[in-house]
Amino acid sequence: MATLTRRVERRASFLAFLGQELAPEEGRGLAVVRMAAACTIPVAIAMVFRIPLAAYMAYMVFLTSKDDRAATVTTGAGAVLAITLAVILTLGLSQIALGDPAIRLPAMALTTFLAMFSARTFALGPVSFLAGFLIVTVQSVVDVEGPEAFTRTTLWLWVVVVVPVVTTVLINLLFGPLASALAERGVREVLTDLDSALTSGQIAGRLVQWRAILVPLIEKSRNPPAIHRLLDALVILEAYPNPIPLRERQRLSHLVRGCLSALERGSPVAEDTPETASSPEALAATHAFAELQRELSRSDAHQASHAGHKPRQLFVLDMFSNPAHWQFALKTTLAIMIVYSVYTMLDWPGLRTSIITCFFVALGSVGETVQKLLLRLSGAIIGGLLAGLSIVFLLPHFTDIGQLSALTAVVALFAGWVATSSERLSYAGLQIAFAFFLGLLQTDSPATDLTVLRDRVVGILLGNIVMTLVFSTLWPESAITRLRAALADAQRYTATLLSSRVERSANRQRTIEALTRARHFEELSRFELDLLPDRISQLARMPDVNEIERRAAAAFVATETEHVQTSPQLA
Repeated sequence: MATLTRRVERRASFLAFLGQELAPEEGRGLAVVRMAAACTIPVAIAMVFRIPLAAYMAYMVFLTSKDDRAATVTTGAGAVLAITLAVILTLGLSQIALGDPAIRLPAMALTTFLAMFSARTFALGPVSFLAGFLIVTVQSVVDVEGPEAFTRTTLWLWVVVVVPVVTTVLINLLFGPLASALAERGVREVLTDLDSALTSGQIAGRLVQWRAILVPLIEKSRNPPAIHRLLDALVILEAYPNPIPLRERQRLSHLVRGCLSALERGSPVAEDTPETASSPEALAATHAFAELQRELSRSDAHQASHAGHKPRQLFVLDMFSNPAHWQFALKTTLAIMIVYSVYTMLDWPGLRTSIITCFFVALGSVGETVQKLLLRLSGAIIGGLLAGLSIVFLLPHFTDIGQLSALTAVVALFAGWVATSSERLSYAGLQIAFAFFLGLLQTDSPATDLTVLRDRVVGILLGNIVMTLVFSTLWPESAITRLRAALADAQRYTATLLSSRVERSANRQRTIEALTRARHFEELSRFELDLLPDRISQLARMPDVNEIERRAAAAFVATETEHVQTSPQLA
């Protein structure tokens, strides 16, 4: 009976999770429509001009599309640079290594290692990662289709990447939102939800979600100080008793509505002053929200956006001292060479998707790897099923490119909707698109049988299994270890905040970022523990993130009230 109850609870929580992740949000529909349009145009171009690798043209849209124009343009420029380097290096490497496996295979392994190592240590890691991925993928064609096919694929590859990238960038430049608009929308969403939560009294557990929304928006905003102050206020609210007394909730709601009015009108709002704060946390929250209202009403917000921004370092500081970087690269290289050896020895060239899988499924911790494994498997199964049903029931009745384009758009809308959810589910959307496009667009024409689809789905499964085994066996990075490291950072920054008056704003921000990382790894840690037997799971002691957050909140309250008391204009 207890087992049945647990199953019912898990099913209910899973359905609630899907409902939350797939719920409509402001701007989500337009983002998905942009992705679907950007997928359909390259597919139509590929069918008209008989361009090979049409499936990759469609999938490149999902890799290039970002939330805002600037991010999409940056990603697109990086992709063009990466494919240009990849084509040049591939053709150069073919002059010395194409005909000799004893040279070509070590070159593939070295390229993979350097690509994965740079992805973790280099500021331009995404470019070098994509270039390495393309070089290795094209090199794997030699054993299957021969030198002529290798040369033809390499020369077409530039077109296969550039056409969808340019299409995606143009569509986003015309119809995509500005980064600053997304940041303002996020601030408005958090303030509106906070006001509703204070009115209803349902604030417990929501503060973490709001902080997770705001942290990525700092770099997008024209007014980062406003987001910093809102984050400070959310941490200070952690110091309040649970539940917050009604009178205090009413007072806080008044302050939040003032911030919303300042955001909408662009000027301070003259309203009746709420009841005087009587506790340290109330005094700190009042000051934080008052500062937030002033920041939101600043007319020179765009001038403040560059203040305090440090230039990004080209390489991470622990590039050579941290063994996790080269261990990660070595594990990925080993997995890729294993799947390459397997499908080569089996003479099963259709499993080449296993190499692609290994590149894109690689992550740091066991929890991340297994979570991504489940998302990829579920997405691949759904996408493969959609492709199979389309091949059997729809394609025999299609007579022109317009019908194929319409089918591509419909599935891209579905996959894009899943892909625009949070990182807990978004990767499944990418895999739905990947499996569907690879199964449906097998050459420069629609598929006519299920053999290629079967091989490609099996390749995805092979890559996921090998990656999971390798990452779980060699130097496994537990999410719990990274959780403890994030909490240690949070406590160190909190101590610095209390002991020094220098750079208090920066230390508050570092504390918040560390707490956000800790919450991410806490979720992955629970996922890891669910994979272990109950006896071992009970022995593993999870750090108390809530306690560390309460300590940080107390430190924020102490420094905020000290600032109020020492400022004559605020006293």
